[in-house]
Amino acid sequence: MKVKSKIWLEKNGELVIGEGKSRLLKVINQTGSINKAAKKMGVSFRHAWGCLTAIEKRLGVKLIERSRGGRGGGGSILTPAAKRLIRKYDKLRDSVITFTDAAYKRISS
Repeated sequence: MKVKSKIWLEKNGELVIGEGKSRLLKVINQTGSINKAAKKMGVSFRHAWGCLTAIEKRLGVKLIERSRGGRGGGGSILTPAAKRLIRKYDKLRDSVITFTDAAYKRISS
């Protein structure tokens, strides 16, 4: 058996980031597009956009620099604040996984 846990961060009781939102930000970073990221994750653009604006509103920081589409195409890049948020979340998640795995191993022995 293996122990599983879910980690998310809240502000004032509202979800800021968890595994799904972290993945969305990472896929936007990879693809350079909210629309492409949404398609790759199997969610609607509207859902992805809503997630991003909710996080930005809750934190009071901009996470994405957006440029409108058109002839040359649009795009989205992560702000430094978004990259810090992902790093902090990943570090916390990894620490919790390491801790819970070690704790389970100790009590299972």
